[in-house]
Amino acid sequence: MVKKCASYNIGLQKIATDKGSFLIQVLFTLAVVIAGILLELNVIQWGIVALSSFIFLSTGFYRSAAHILTRFDLTMSISQAVRLKAMSNFMLTITAGVSFFTCLIVFMPKINQLL
Repeated sequence: MVKKCASYNIGLQKIATDKGSFLIQVLFTLAVVIAGILLELNVIQWGIVALSSFIFLSTGFYRSAAHILTRFDLTMSISQAVRLKAMSNFMLTITAGVSFFTCLIVFMPKINQLL
């Protein structure tokens, strides 16, 4: 997929700014980092949050690249484009769910201490 994106001159900036979907994920990740700073996470918790956030952002970046590629690649059939979009959406949904529950597990004990 990287070679195809490069052949259509689809760069990192175009992927990151496409329709704002990746930027929304960056804002969610920024909110998680701010919450981690406010709740004073320890090193292990930061590692878990960082890994979870990295995987979440990586799949979001892949999803944006896949959606852009389906618009530019005219050799791709309609069914291939639909499968690629569905696969990237499914992958992002699963990753977002796992990331959400991971952050919930990390943050809930800290939030309970505050209450």
